[in-house]
Amino acid sequence: MVVRCQVGAVAAAAMVALVLAAAIATLASIITAQQPPTPGRNCYRKCLKGDERICHFDLEVSRYSTLSRACYDCPRNPADCSRPECVAADGVRRLITVVNKQLPGPTIQVCQGDRVVVDVKNSLPASDVAIHWHGFNMKNLPYMDGTPGISQCPISPGASFKYSFVASEVGTHWWHAHTGFQRGDGVYGGLIVRKTLEDNSHMYDHDLPEHLIMVQDWLHTPTESKYFLHHHGAGDRFPESMLVNGKGPNQNSDDNEIAKSVPYQRFTVASGNRYRFRLVNAAVGNCPITVDIDQHSITAIATDGNAIRPVNASSLVMSPGESWDIVVKASKRDGTYWIKFMGRGECSWSQAHQFALLHYKDAYHRSESDKNGDSEVLRDMKRKPEYTELLPPGTQINSINSACYEDQICVADMRAKSKFPEDLKSDQADYTFYLSFEMRNVFNNKFYSRNFYDFSEMAEDQQILTPQVNNFTLQLPVSPLIVTKGETELPICNKETPPTGRTCNSEFCECLHMYKLPLGVSVDLVLVNEGFNSDESHSVHMHGHQFWVLAQGRPVDEHWVNITRAEVENMDIKGLITRNLDDPVKKDTITVPDAGYTVIRFRATNPGYWLLECNMLYHSVSGMGMVLQVGENHEMPLPPQGFPTCNNYRHSEF
Repeated sequence: MVVRCQVGAVAAAAMVALVLAAAIATLASIITAQQPPTPGRNCYRKCLKGDERICHFDLEVSRYSTLSRACYDCPRNPADCSRPECVAADGVRRLITVVNKQLPGPTIQVCQGDRVVVDVKNSLPASDVAIHWHGFNMKNLPYMDGTPGISQCPISPGASFKYSFVASEVGTHWWHAHTGFQRGDGVYGGLIVRKTLEDNSHMYDHDLPEHLIMVQDWLHTPTESKYFLHHHGAGDRFPESMLVNGKGPNQNSDDNEIAKSVPYQRFTVASGNRYRFRLVNAAVGNCPITVDIDQHSITAIATDGNAIRPVNASSLVMSPGESWDIVVKASKRDGTYWIKFMGRGECSWSQAHQFALLHYKDAYHRSESDKNGDSEVLRDMKRKPEYTELLPPGTQINSINSACYEDQICVADMRAKSKFPEDLKSDQADYTFYLSFEMRNVFNNKFYSRNFYDFSEMAEDQQILTPQVNNFTLQLPVSPLIVTKGETELPICNKETPPTGRTCNSEFCECLHMYKLPLGVSVDLVLVNEGFNSDESHSVHMHGHQFWVLAQGRPVDEHWVNITRAEVENMDIKGLITRNLDDPVKKDTITVPDAGYTVIRFRATNPGYWLLECNMLYHSVSGMGMVLQVGENHEMPLPPQGFPTCNNYRHSEF
């Protein structure tokens, strides 16, 4: 950690701004509370100034099955695949966990300023639930973030929890389970916030609700089973398939006619029009996804809800947890064209990929196409592409594990539509932290036994690596930090104060990894991916704040190289890492390239306890994350009266 300056005056100013913001939010809540709730399905509308609503949604989490009886004869009769509560997936029957018997779950579409009220009912027989609102800062509402151990107790089986917050963050976001492995089994959905005058609206003619594209790597067994079979046995960790909006034929099945017959997701356009598409990578594994469209270029106009200066390209890479908004011009007269989603990283090991159809509405009569599935459309289409890891020709946005080039554009080289705050335009922030996200080959007693099957005795293909940040595995308390005001039985650690009696550079360390930040300070996080033991990028998501991406780099642009956190820190001290202060892009999720670094900056204006984590589910559940405490406990908003509590119980007599 590096502290650059005294920050008392900044913190005082931030406190005044916080009080003012809280007063305004309270007044807005009182005004809005006088209105009757609007059913959520009616909150998609043209956004008008002064038309703020209370938008109510009911989400029920339950176990379910793909190809259930609700599907009738799907996919043999393709029209049956569109029946209510039919989850076709990739044509392979399996147990799933879903919301309202949909995959993905319901999309929440509201206007900026609406109050979103979501009643989540846990109908699972024996599992807790919590929902995280990915991309929402939850300003002055840290107890609504949906993070067990930090912001709330998880929702017990049979219980419900009412989330309530104002839709402040405009753009394409999403919600998902933040408990166990439920996100991988289907507990996720879109969260779209529009406003009266959209940024970059001159770039497109249509922004349709059906043009949300959510892509997910897909397993043929429950995600929890996949994880533990891999970590305790010889099971692999790779997905069998990929889904676009919850469906798509199994591209890797040659002998399963049902799996090959699931209809593709179809997106309809009219010639001569320009369309805004909203994309989300909901993958649970290390699965960046390359997106391109046959014979069409794309223009990126936003990422993680924040408008950018338009960038033209032929393809885009979405890392897990990211959202991107693109414009596609329907430049052809008619026909149907492949939208290609090629899995990279771990998805490349199983060649997980999927396709969707960009369908010109005049190409075929809609009812005929539905009746015959995709057969009428596919008959006259260009031959379906094969899986490939090769870059599509032309310019690519957000390439993985690559240095920045003219035809491979890094996020740090892009520019935001809005101005970078003047008070953040210093060469150095008030606080700088160097954080290494790394897969380590240390003995982990969760996966091995010193007495019976030591890590060092295992063959290389049986050595499970431990995901950590700065050599620490994050352990979260049972009782949420926002409720206990930071009081916990767990040891609190960071690079400056490691656990007592432990040598974390060479042995396994588990603790509540946390840094404390004064309210109002500017912070640089230098995220490092050392590249030892693996050749993969990491996708890092921040709760509670969005940040600006100031720099990205990969000093040696080759595979299977590495760099240490100390080397990156030394480069930074010597001024070899140049920070872009010219309207950098604002995001909540960012890629850290293999053997490289990413520098992000934010101002700590949202008091609370906030998670910083790898967005890859297998990594986050294994402890690749840390907590940022922003402000003192007396500066944090109190949870509402009657807010649920939970804790360990130990009988006093024993």
